[in-house]
Amino acid sequence: MTKDKPKGGLGKGLDILFGGNSINEPSQNSENVHKNITELNPEQNNTEQNDEQVLLIEIDKIKANPYQPRKDFDSAELDDLTESIRQKGVIQAVTVRRIDDKNFELISGERRLRAAKLAGLEKIPSYVIDINSKEDLLEIALIENIQRANLNAIEIAEGYKRLIDECSLKQEEVAVKVGKSRSTVTNTIRLLGLPDEIKLSIKKGEISEGHARSILAMDSDVERLLLWKKITTENLNVRSTEEIVKKKKPKSKVKGKKIYEITDQNKAAIKFLEEKFMEHFGTRVRLSPSSPTTGNIVIEYYTAEDLERIIDLCKKH
Repeated sequence: MTKDKPKGGLGKGLDILFGGNSINEPSQNSENVHKNITELNPEQNNTEQNDEQVLLIEIDKIKANPYQPRKDFDSAELDDLTESIRQKGVIQAVTVRRIDDKNFELISGERRLRAAKLAGLEKIPSYVIDINSKEDLLEIALIENIQRANLNAIEIAEGYKRLIDECSLKQEEVAVKVGKSRSTVTNTIRLLGLPDEIKLSIKKGEISEGHARSILAMDSDVERLLLWKKITTENLNVRSTEEIVKKKKPKSKVKGKKIYEITDQNKAAIKFLEEKFMEHFGTRVRLSPSSPTTGNIVIEYYTAEDLERIIDLCKKH
């Protein structure tokens, strides 16, 4: 990710996306145009246009964003937005970047653009910002979708993974950019390791992210698929699913030896230590005492980059 942003570029775009300057485009039959909107003349050389200006741009001149993280759009929601645009116009400008004098590429607002097309609009108010790197395009598209219209957990996980793989960001950096904790980003990426049938079920909204996290706790894909089938056929809630996982997890036994009993006081100490370890390593850590002086520490990792980060932390201390 480039460190220096063009003045009035990404920051201004985020202002438009998340806060402030709402743009109310009049409907096609209205004779008045909002004073903030300038109609783009395709015959003029527009390279000198002010980047902070909202333009009425022909929809056909706006190309799709290749880094759009959302793959599926709910048809009913799109129909509702289309009808709203027919009645009231486009309330919020889409955000685009300039490709050349006459053509633009969408950065955010794909639902609004699609609905505007369905509503029969020929032009749409568009906020033009100066963005060139694919890192910025992917980042702003992902953040816009997460903040404005929730992606499903798999789409979010795929977006995080793309930020890591294509933009060379670390999980900590992704967490900062999307306003989540590092462990949230890590655990969301873990969902990509689920069998395809379960990932599709998450996308369809058949099971929640909470269900998926419980399913991940199972030891094999066969067990995960069996639990998923049980959840969907019996319509289990997340708490019931967690109880099933707890019961299926084998209890550690040492043949011929008394099992070490953990007191309530020890449990509190173990929980405290686990939290301290998790703060340090940024991932799940479990302590399993087998006697008053021995036991196991399990530090979980979910990607090769995650393992390297943990090893580096261990070397430093």
